[in-house]
Amino acid sequence: MFFGLVPTAYAQAEVNESPCGAGTGGIDLGNCLRLSDSTKVSDVYDTPAFLVNLFVSNIFVIAGIVFFLIVIVAGFKFIMGGQKGAEDAKGIFQAALTGFIIMFAAYWIIQIVALLTGIQIPGVSE
Repeated sequence: MFFGLVPTAYAQAEVNESPCGAGTGGIDLGNCLRLSDSTKVSDVYDTPAFLVNLFVSNIFVIAGIVFFLIVIVAGFKFIMGGQKGAEDAKGIFQAALTGFIIMFAAYWIIQIVALLTGIQIPGVSE
């Protein structure tokens, strides 16, 4: 307790008339959650693979932006830090470059596997 304040929790009970299936041992989020136009999430994103591919394609974009920002930070450290800053900047840049090479290799390995096997990977081999 801090200055005599007691945390309070409120619960809300509702009748089990929802399509979420809260009383059946689990919640079906695909039927519970709705998009802005009131369509069910399960109607638009029918498989988990679709969501994973959507997430992964955005991760590549975010990783590129993070790589760019890390290179900028390493450059500032190199310019402003003297001898110690130059050593730190070299380590930062090497780590960022290693991560970028791993991401780049992962992307191209997926491309090669899709080409060799003929598997259509949504978001990759369209």
